Amino acid sequence: MASDIQIAFQGPMNLEKYDRSLPAALQHPSVPLPFLDSMAVREEVFVKGQNIPLLLEADSDDCRSYHWVAYTHDDYGSPIPVGNLRLVPFPHEAHPLPGSSFDLPESPIPTSNALKAQSRPWIVDRQTSFHDGKEPYLKLGRMAVVEACRGKGIASELVRTAIEWATQNSALFNQPDSKDESAVELDTSLVTWRGLICIHAQEYVADRWASWGFQVDEKMGRWTEAGIPHVGMFLRVKLTQIG
Repeated sequence: MASDIQIAFQGPMNLEKYDRSLPAALQHPSVPLPFLDSMAVREEVFVKGQNIPLLLEADSDDCRSYHWVAYTHDDYGSPIPVGNLRLVPFPHEAHPLPGSSFDLPESPIPTSNALKAQSRPWIVDRQTSFHDGKEPYLKLGRMAVVEACRGKGIASELVRTAIEWATQNSALFNQPDSKDESAVELDTSLVTWRGLICIHAQEYVADRWASWGFQVDEKMGRWTEAGIPHVGMFLRVKLTQIG
């Protein structure tokens, strides 16, 4: 990793003052700076680089996610955000079906520009190669490094940092008092994280995720998001303490 790179952390936050129709530079001052810097990177890579509409780049998962932002520095020592990664806790929506498409402009435009947290229902998902459809997993996503800083080990350091943090703080993800939408208490095994991590990877960078230990889940299949082919990949990490 480049010697001048530093990584900042931002936990779940209230983003009701965030207006997803505006770029990060024009957001309300109450929005935490690491998240604004994270969004600045995502806008550079996804909105400008991959033509993702600004309204669709931020989503309700951002409010409940954990974010890491990588910084370099200019000639005066001021920090410049150059990379970002987020980790979304469970529960998650269902796995995409093989051959499905979430291409634009068919993706739904939010009815409100406000960025508010939304609870996700607990579901039994379809079984895939590495997921039984029930076990809770964490989901890494929104990995982005600005073009000028690629090839310097920033992505690797973000992934390493996030996974290391998750394994050291695994109890944060366990929700023993959770109930499903029918107000029925969930079995402990369904609300305890046991080291499974998922990534919906753009297919052309699947080899890069493989270098970090992730394996392509063949039964999950391929699908497209914003016209970009994706694959599901999983990694299981060893936890020193569960529950």
